[in-house]
Amino acid sequence: MPRKEAAKIELSEREREILKRINIGTHSPLHLRMRTGIILLASDGKSNNRIEKEKKVCGETVTLWRNRYYEAHEELVRVEKEEPRKLRMTIEKTLSDAARPGAPTTFTAEQVACIIAASCEKPENLGFPFSHWTRPLLRDYVIEKGIVDSISAMQIGRFLKRSGI
Repeated sequence: MPRKEAAKIELSEREREILKRINIGTHSPLHLRMRTGIILLASDGKSNNRIEKEKKVCGETVTLWRNRYYEAHEELVRVEKEEPRKLRMTIEKTLSDAARPGAPTTFTAEQVACIIAASCEKPENLGFPFSHWTRPLLRDYVIEKGIVDSISAMQIGRFLKRSGI
């Protein structure tokens, strides 16, 4: 089976300038420096094998970022023409990791609202022998009331912090 030819990377002068700045920037994140280095070498006509050896990364990494930059070419050209100030941001976005889905939500918005509402109640008014909620006490209360089946005290704290309480 013949090998697929590497994507040809063509850069405008402005793109090359931005990529070089990111590549040598002392405050640029390392992952961006490595990826801009791959793109700069690819635009100079280097093979994936050569880039792999120079950058000391695996071939899949070189192929991934070379292809991703190649696929973004039309968008980069458009941004450079229409919104030149956004070119660096667009390049950085192109060379950033793709979003990952994460875990599905466990608690509904209604459950969270009930937890926050419960935290606003004075425990004394509900017949408890203490004046303030702690996260473990609030957790026990919302489980007892059937608001949730189970929840950690840490999760209670996250909900309260997010709501500004």
